Amino acid sequence: MAGTFEETDHRIAEQLIASMDDAIARGVKWVAGWDRTSGFPVNPTTGRTYGGSYNGVILLMAAAQWGDSRFAGYGQWKKKGNKVKAGEKGIAIFFPKFKCSGCNHAVGYAKKCKSCGADLTKRGAKRMAGFGHSTVFNNQQGENPMPTAEGSGANPAEGYEAAAAIIAKAGADVRHGGNRAAYSPTGDYITLPEPSAFTDSAAYWSTSMHEHAHWTGAASRLNRPGITNFSGFGSESYAYEELVAEISASFLCKHAGVKREGLDDQHAAYLASWRKSLSNDPAIIRKAVGEAGKVLRYLTK
Repeated sequence: MAGTFEETDHRIAEQLIASMDDAIARGVKWVAGWDRTSGFPVNPTTGRTYGGSYNGVILLMAAAQWGDSRFAGYGQWKKKGNKVKAGEKGIAIFFPKFKCSGCNHAVGYAKKCKSCGADLTKRGAKRMAGFGHSTVFNNQQGENPMPTAEGSGANPAEGYEAAAAIIAKAGADVRHGGNRAAYSPTGDYITLPEPSAFTDSAAYWSTSMHEHAHWTGAASRLNRPGITNFSGFGSESYAYEELVAEISASFLCKHAGVKREGLDDQHAAYLASWRKSLSNDPAIIRKAVGEAGKVLRYLTK
């Protein structure tokens, strides 16, 4: 029986690579399976949340006034076909400015310095160079506001009993609320949007499986470096951990019978988005498949 798991991992890896390449060729984009318009303020044109205590408090107050937590600059809304109405007043926000540590070139949030080519995802590769400011407007201040995504009211207590049983047995600290799905290594808990915010039950369980896969990486469980030795968003180890988590989610969904049209495409699109941060060496995907197999066995044993 020696080599059985390796042969299986190799075959699955090749299938995943093919599905990723196919998703890229067809232009499939990953889309969050929940309504991201509620909770913490977000820029819908970039997908970034507005961080910082000052920006967060100011925009949360404004979001409550408008009943919408989507904010963007005048030009960004115009490109989205939602030109800000005449006479509307914007809100000033502040953001950090960065420069490349090597050549002192302004770099913003770029991953690579356009001037010297330095990898800006490495620790110390860029430094803070003060603050800038800009003006943002709420989605509802535009002439053609973006619609609010409609969730189906996914109820984790009904349907997909096998998925619910896997999660219940894991016993992770899961906290619902807000508009983010994440695992906190320092607090050892998972945050998920309210089930009602998801487009359907399959999206809820797929997302939950992904975050539970991250949860298994803690030192007291499977002890994966991407969780126990976090080296920053955008780093290679972080990208690799995302591959492991999403492949695990795909495995777990198939194991528990979580399916709907387009779900496999979403798994592939998400994987493809993170593979860009790694080399195209199939060995990396095969290694991630092996790690995902450990996650599957850990959560279903």
